[in-house]
Amino acid sequence: MCAFNYVLNSYNKKIFEKDMEMNAVPGTKIIAHQKNNTRYEIRSETLIEALEQRAAGKPEFLIFMDLKNRESRVSASDILRQGTNVAHYLMARGLKREDNVVVMLPTGANFAYIYFGILMAGGVPVPVSQPAGTSNLAKYLDNLTHIIQDCEAKFFITYEKIKVIAGSLMNISNLVSGFLFDNEIFADPVPDDHGRGLPKVKPDDLALIQYTSGTTGKPKGVMLSHRNLLHNIHGIGIASAMTPDDVGISWLPMYHDMGLIGGFLSTLYWDLTLVLMAPEAFIFRPLWWMENISKYRVTLGVAPNFGYHYCVTRIDDADLHKLDLSSWRLALNGAEPIDQATLVKFIEKFRPCGLRDDIFLPVYGMAENSLAATFPSLKRTTVVRRFNRVRLEEEHLAVDSDCENPKEYIDLVSVGYPLVSQEIRIADERGRTLSERQVGEIMVKSPSLTSGYYKNPAATRETLKDGWLHTGDLGFILDGMLFISGRRKEMIIKRGKNIYPYDVERIASAVEGVRLGCSAAFDVHNEARGTEDLVLVCETTVKNKYDLERLKRNIHGEILAKLGIAPDDIMLVPKGTIPKTTSGKIQRILCKKIYLEDEIIPNRSKNLLVLARTFIMSHFHLFRRRLKQ
Repeated sequence: MCAFNYVLNSYNKKIFEKDMEMNAVPGTKIIAHQKNNTRYEIRSETLIEALEQRAAGKPEFLIFMDLKNRESRVSASDILRQGTNVAHYLMARGLKREDNVVVMLPTGANFAYIYFGILMAGGVPVPVSQPAGTSNLAKYLDNLTHIIQDCEAKFFITYEKIKVIAGSLMNISNLVSGFLFDNEIFADPVPDDHGRGLPKVKPDDLALIQYTSGTTGKPKGVMLSHRNLLHNIHGIGIASAMTPDDVGISWLPMYHDMGLIGGFLSTLYWDLTLVLMAPEAFIFRPLWWMENISKYRVTLGVAPNFGYHYCVTRIDDADLHKLDLSSWRLALNGAEPIDQATLVKFIEKFRPCGLRDDIFLPVYGMAENSLAATFPSLKRTTVVRRFNRVRLEEEHLAVDSDCENPKEYIDLVSVGYPLVSQEIRIADERGRTLSERQVGEIMVKSPSLTSGYYKNPAATRETLKDGWLHTGDLGFILDGMLFISGRRKEMIIKRGKNIYPYDVERIASAVEGVRLGCSAAFDVHNEARGTEDLVLVCETTVKNKYDLERLKRNIHGEILAKLGIAPDDIMLVPKGTIPKTTSGKIQRILCKKIYLEDEIIPNRSKNLLVLARTFIMSHFHLFRRRLKQ
């Protein structure tokens, strides 16, 4: 097979021309010829300019839903006016250009006002998650302290209700010049001369420091400029064919890139109305998400894979008659591995409500690229391909399979083509571009790419080389489409066979008694045997010791039947104990570290407290805790 030495950016002229009709643009070099089409020109140089344009053109913008699903409306004009007030307030208290401001606020109007107020004052917002409880507050504060010290924050802005743990935050208040509550900021009157005296913000000024999930260590601050974000936002809108007639909906937290960039900022730029729900509201009653889609005639929605599974398992069939989902044209699915079975179950459950069969848009991205890297074509239904598992794991080659034995095949969902002006290639460990179907590290190059990690040149050099982002993700290209197969650092090698942790975790999660999305698979070196052991940690609500043993046998049997290899050790732990990032991703490497440091023996009960101490509370994690209760 000849080398795939061109970069995936203009994969096929015929397909590209068809996709242009639907505004799903896969490449950059052909796009460069679309000079006369203003849709392909970014119309704003900064996010502040985008806000001003929105306020002057179509000011109606946000519909916030509270924890009782009651609405309140906020216009772009409101954000511009209140953002100006915030800017003056912060500047009066000493905020200078390029000062970083850590923001810990729930989804709501105040987040929008303060985010833009920091930008208008020339500062840089650093959004962080809120603590989801007090039981694991020490670990949360350790993580938060790291971020505040790492970004050298000038101010820390939070909300009034957090005062219930304010005593625990006092150490943090000593790290910043100002420890502010949002209600104090809005107590001052709004200046009439909005914009006067504010600094001129430039396209290459930082608009966000987004801290990474930290699945392999301490979070790193990804620096993103106005230019980076607007390029990505522009590409997202083109790939999903956004128009002012669209209505979006999001329950993702605004501190997370999918909620902030993919939801709030993208719909601001593209003149959409956006329905914003608090994550807690979705957790409490996922039916509200569906009801709001029906009520507001939503056309665009987004959630990680487990969000769709949550709806399948938690919405009663008796409530389906209330729903009309016929307006919903695109359901974006990203941020974690995409499970074909979830897509099928979701469509089957909600098809009687008018849901389209071609609604899903599996996407791929990362914080270092602002957010999005690939989108499927709108001209095609979700692409799922079956591959020979042995060839994929042992030869790193994606070979088609028509086998029905799950030991011998794996189904993977395509995440589509690069967004406008983005390029993707697959490389081996020496950085050489691989041929089509060969598995290697996914590399990304685009104007959306970060300039690096905040004051961390070593990590920047390791991740950004010659203008290419080394994602650490494994995948391959087939028919111009990208497929994701796993993470390089988390690959398990047993008996010469490469095993993807998510494969093991997905099979375990399907066993009754195991909580969905709450399993961690990793390898541990066995010195006695001179090989690697496959270890699996699963959360469960089962407590009876005989039922626990039965559950272990069931997990062992399912994995052996479907992968042809069995875990050497299965550890069952209570719900809420496996360490996760603030965005809900399993911290496999940290889980392995705890496993080793605690010198775990077959009786695992003593490790539960150790795991519990490492658990990071977050909205996404609360969400998962309700699964399979």
